[in-house]
Amino acid sequence: MRSPAFSVFLWSLLLTFIIEGLAVLVIYRRKEYVYYSVLCNLLTNPALNLLLAVSVRVLGGSAYYPALVVLEPAVVLVEAAVYDYICGFGMRKSVTLSVILNVLSFTAGAVINVAVHPIVRTY
Repeated sequence: MRSPAFSVFLWSLLLTFIIEGLAVLVIYRRKEYVYYSVLCNLLTNPALNLLLAVSVRVLGGSAYYPALVVLEPAVVLVEAAVYDYICGFGMRKSVTLSVILNVLSFTAGAVINVAVHPIVRTY
């Protein structure tokens, strides 16, 4: 039986594949770049989510955002290095692409998370 955390990780990865893959396809119109996007995200997304989960488990819920602030730029740089190596874009173009893709997928995930788990206000 799969744990709820595994399902969250899997959905996060799938959403990232879809959002970033479509964005790369729209930007460059090259199918192989979608494949490269998948490779980048197979490398970074599970690691990011696992490290975030460990941070929260060890340090408590308040550690989520500080850990995210540290880890997300690392993800951008790792993905940029992969894009630079595979596509030969140069680091500046690779970082720009990685930032755009990560902002898109992060925003989509945040919107879905708020829709699924609305903030409960107490008055």
